[in-house]
Amino acid sequence: MVVAVTAAIVMLWLVMPSEPTRSEALAQVSRWTYQLQDFASTMQRVARSDSDMLVIDYAIDDGDGLKPLKRETVEALKRKPDGSRRLVIAYFSVGEAEEYRPYWRVDWNSSPPDWIIAENCRWPKNHLVKFWDKGWRDIIFAGETAYLKAIQDAGFDGVYLDRVDVYADIADRFPEARQRMISFVKDLAAIARARDPDFLVVVQNAEELLDDASYRHVISAVAKEDLLHGVNETGKRNPPAMIEGSTRLLDQLRDDGKPVFAVEYLTNAEAIAHASSELSELDYIGVFPPRALDGSDPVKAKINSSEAAASDQPVTPETGTPEYASARCDGVWKREGNSDSARSSRDLPPAARE
Repeated sequence: MVVAVTAAIVMLWLVMPSEPTRSEALAQVSRWTYQLQDFASTMQRVARSDSDMLVIDYAIDDGDGLKPLKRETVEALKRKPDGSRRLVIAYFSVGEAEEYRPYWRVDWNSSPPDWIIAENCRWPKNHLVKFWDKGWRDIIFAGETAYLKAIQDAGFDGVYLDRVDVYADIADRFPEARQRMISFVKDLAAIARARDPDFLVVVQNAEELLDDASYRHVISAVAKEDLLHGVNETGKRNPPAMIEGSTRLLDQLRDDGKPVFAVEYLTNAEAIAHASSELSELDYIGVFPPRALDGSDPVKAKINSSEAAASDQPVTPETGTPEYASARCDGVWKREGNSDSARSSRDLPPAARE
């Protein structure tokens, strides 16, 4: 009897479908969520969603200060309501030092280390760095207490690398920055996968680097912001040559059999529906969050903004938008004589945002 039951269990185990590897699960993503703010108050809603992948911050403010997500919380988020597997990816800015991160030291405000170049005009409290410098590499992935190790210890399936494209912002000052960034991403991936061989490395933007086959081999996927709209004006269609240039580069990774994700910051329901269809035709997986990445409805946010404008309330352009940048910045550099403050968005520390 015992032998028969044991045999039956073994047979059941053999015929049960095994869970996909992370890479296989990434290739199967059709719906995803990208949210960095207000996650503490919306976590249960996000957990109940049918998203196949979550891109979230490694730390949240639960009302008692900024704290890393616990491993058990990350593990719980990996299960959709039907019990199936979901990928949980940690947002990770590697080209800028953020004042609200645990690694930031107060004395850097007056006496920054040599590897900090300048504050990003478009995103206050975010500082461009010489990312190849040992001091920064140790903080991000090479040191014993590196940020990457903390992310992996928390159980995340991978990282979503932001500001890889910082190399282009500083290329006029550091011509070797492009190749150094390729090496940086390779080194980060190697260290991560030495601990966890199936660890995912998703890169946001910097599609120009996809011309390098060795770089494409190392990364798991790419996510492109503002592919179709929003480079020069929120909601405005980008020039055809710009779109074609980016899709040519992105298609190289797609043709390698790796996913291409797209982030469009649109505030009109009809435009979102049209862009979603267009991205599907390109075989890209789109998402349409508000620019603040706070989990709110971008269409409702636009309505609220319009109502404020109609009531003659002063409306300051949101940080990170092309409208904010065109009024204050020359690229990432602060325009001479500008000291205006802006409406809060991702420029605030998470503890103040949530």
